[in-house]
Amino acid sequence: MEDEWMVDANEAITLSLVRPGPALNYTNIVSFKPKFTYPIFGEEERIFGYKGLKINIRFDARDLRPHFSVASSRKFTSVGDVEALDVKEKMKEYLPGVAFQSNTGYELNLNVLPEPWSPPGTLVDRVEKNGEVYEIWHGTLAMPAVHQMMKRIQIAVLFYIEGGSYITELDETDESESYLARWSVYWVYKVETLPSPDPELLVKFQYTFQGFATTYNFWMFQGSTPPSSPDAKKDNDSLELSKSDSHVDMIHRMRISQFLILPPFQGKGIGSLLYSTLFNIAMKSSTTVEVTIEDPNEDFDLLRDLCDIKYLRQNVPEFAELEVNTDIPLPEKGGLLHNNTQVSLGNGSRSNEGIVNMKKLESIRVKNKIAPRQFSRLVEMQLMSKLPDSVRPRSDPEVKKPAASKSDKHQYDLWRLLLKQRLYRRNVSILGEFEITERIIKLNETLDNVEWEYARILDRLEPKAVTSSTIAIVSGKRKSNGEASSENHSSKKVRISDE
Repeated sequence: MEDEWMVDANEAITLSLVRPGPALNYTNIVSFKPKFTYPIFGEEERIFGYKGLKINIRFDARDLRPHFSVASSRKFTSVGDVEALDVKEKMKEYLPGVAFQSNTGYELNLNVLPEPWSPPGTLVDRVEKNGEVYEIWHGTLAMPAVHQMMKRIQIAVLFYIEGGSYITELDETDESESYLARWSVYWVYKVETLPSPDPELLVKFQYTFQGFATTYNFWMFQGSTPPSSPDAKKDNDSLELSKSDSHVDMIHRMRISQFLILPPFQGKGIGSLLYSTLFNIAMKSSTTVEVTIEDPNEDFDLLRDLCDIKYLRQNVPEFAELEVNTDIPLPEKGGLLHNNTQVSLGNGSRSNEGIVNMKKLESIRVKNKIAPRQFSRLVEMQLMSKLPDSVRPRSDPEVKKPAASKSDKHQYDLWRLLLKQRLYRRNVSILGEFEITERIIKLNETLDNVEWEYARILDRLEPKAVTSSTIAIVSGKRKSNGEASSENHSSKKVRISDE
């Protein structure tokens, strides 16, 4: 009997963007379904007690004012303790109170929003892309209008960011202006210019919400310079943070926490636009020293890789010119690759140079504010792109390659050794649990997976691989259970992590 009254929550819920319509009504712009509902309705994502259940959550396409409604063709009659889930009461845990006003009240509020209207905060970028104009606005949670909008749309975090959580629900001890000011929100809107009915206004801008990203500033302690006098030593050695820790002038890491483009607007390059804007803001900031990501999923990893490597190739000639140093000899056995990528030979001698210049690379990384693990991946990808066609890994195993010369194989072996060193050092504790033979097998499996992943990314950068479509963009907390083809997975039970 229970199955008869069970409803798929993902199918029952419909999200919509609306705008004011004629006669104090509203017009639907676009509708879409959630990807996840387990944070609200449990792992099975099912709702008990209804037939023909329809749950609608509408958002004003401008200020994201929400409206909730629920209807069904039949509702289960309670039998003892068994009763239908009260969907409205359940959703009150996740939507602000304004979402539960009457339909008439919602229509009225849509039509009384002051004109001209623009998103709260500061306009940071305006870009024309594919014949459409997009604006990115920035504000912090310390701004009441930004905080309000975030409370209205944050349910989308649960629906589209796997493992996502609300950032507006803070402990009382955290509800301070300094804490809220560290949270930034970047709104993306499509902007259309319409004839204005008001003769005093030359133009009217129509805003349609596309998505958002949130970032958090983690303050970083910076080692002090040597004191100029003994009396100055106690000040330089102090670990106490400045009383102005709420100000934007403190050295920090920018961590991208949530990143979401709504499903109807994915595949248009809006995610790349938003990410690039965040990165450019960090690059222009004298107090932001590094950009990090909070638990990215595979889709966001791909977006990040593509944007980062494009940026470095276009703006950092030293990176674009990177190649494997093929003058490094490789011993048949008994060699050792050092942290500076110099190779110890079997006779105890060491190569004069490294496979790559680590000091130079670290300078590039710091200057471009990229996290160490991410930068290592980008370097490995760039070096792989310079390998001869005869040995360069390809995402399509059917691609025919020319015969590899001895020098080609040597260059490939050096590149693979560099990659193997990084993966081994990041996973030495896990690999140490296996016998030597199995350890080698697991590491080589992961290497093969990483090669395929890099080849897939590099294929996207080549002109022949460019299409009108882009990846679906969401940032999540848990890794996807899809292809076991990244450096975070091997094809066996062991998981070799690169995080």
